[in-house]
Amino acid sequence: MKKIYFLCISLFATYQLSAQCAGRYQANIFNTIDVNTVTYGSNLDLNGNNVNLTMDIYQPQGDTSTSRPLIIFAHGGSFSAGTKNDADIVYFCTEMAKKGYVCASINYRLAPSAFSLIAEETTVKVVLMAMQDGKAAVRYFRQDAATSNTYKIDSDQIFIGGTSAGGILGINMAYLDSTDVMSPSWQSWSNEVGGLEGNSGNPGYCSLVSGTFGFAGGVADPLWITSNDVPWYGCHAETDNTVKIGYGQPLNGFTPVFLYGSDSINARLNTLGIHAAYDRYAGGAHPPFNGSSTIMQNNKDSLAAFLYRILDCNPNNLKLPGQKSCNTTTGIADATEKTIKATIYPNPTN
Repeated sequence: MKKIYFLCISLFATYQLSAQCAGRYQANIFNTIDVNTVTYGSNLDLNGNNVNLTMDIYQPQGDTSTSRPLIIFAHGGSFSAGTKNDADIVYFCTEMAKKGYVCASINYRLAPSAFSLIAEETTVKVVLMAMQDGKAAVRYFRQDAATSNTYKIDSDQIFIGGTSAGGILGINMAYLDSTDVMSPSWQSWSNEVGGLEGNSGNPGYCSLVSGTFGFAGGVADPLWITSNDVPWYGCHAETDNTVKIGYGQPLNGFTPVFLYGSDSINARLNTLGIHAAYDRYAGGAHPPFNGSSTIMQNNKDSLAAFLYRILDCNPNNLKLPGQKSCNTTTGIADATEKTIKATIYPNPTN
């Protein structure tokens, strides 16, 4: 009788585990993925030319779920090259969509040339403009969720990141909340290109995300990460000279800005008690999976495991109770003798 009891308990526990998130988001549950291309916005590049911003949206064919987490991927290319069709991004989008996610691979505005990044002003402006485009992509999906609901996403579970420059785009976008923490010159350049939110499209909707990731990414300043910030996954090679794993100038010192890599991000998040997952590799490959399909698969599996640990459908998720989100509220008691900066989404609203 005792053996039967323990067997029943084990079977129930197994069922409960598989029932979390309806069995989605860990293993592949779909075989065929549909991909369609849309224009999510437009804006001027540094030469004053209008750029139509496009993205490919990956969805599991035949999926009937009506509230799916969204992952936005941004390609690498040192902010001067690359496209939404880069092989690594196509791989990650396809594989994550097989698990039930909606995925999007975005194009974003680039520098006029790689050589132009030798100027600090150009580098800073181009990165800020790419972040603005990432925010416009987030707003595109929130606008869709509030209107036609074509993509049936859960607008409270949007994640962004990418490879190299794409990781830098997503990580800085997730953690930079105000230009007040930037140097005076950076603040001025930010204002010149339209501020942090920018004008790339879909205004009136929240652009915050619930998590970020970077395959050899970095952040301009880890102190931008505060106690209520979102979780992060990263992978990085120890002697990467394109984006340093610690602190240094990207592109072997070619660009006149400094960046903090995955070691610094991981340390800051651990200090603050925010969930972080980190794969650290020997060697100098950039990104770590460059030339290795095995490492790419491992990074994909690590990303899937990381995201599952912070999904709302997982009752044991590792999100902090006060994590910043579009639904964050401030009580009257908390507001005493403090200045409140508030934005209401969408606008207009009831």
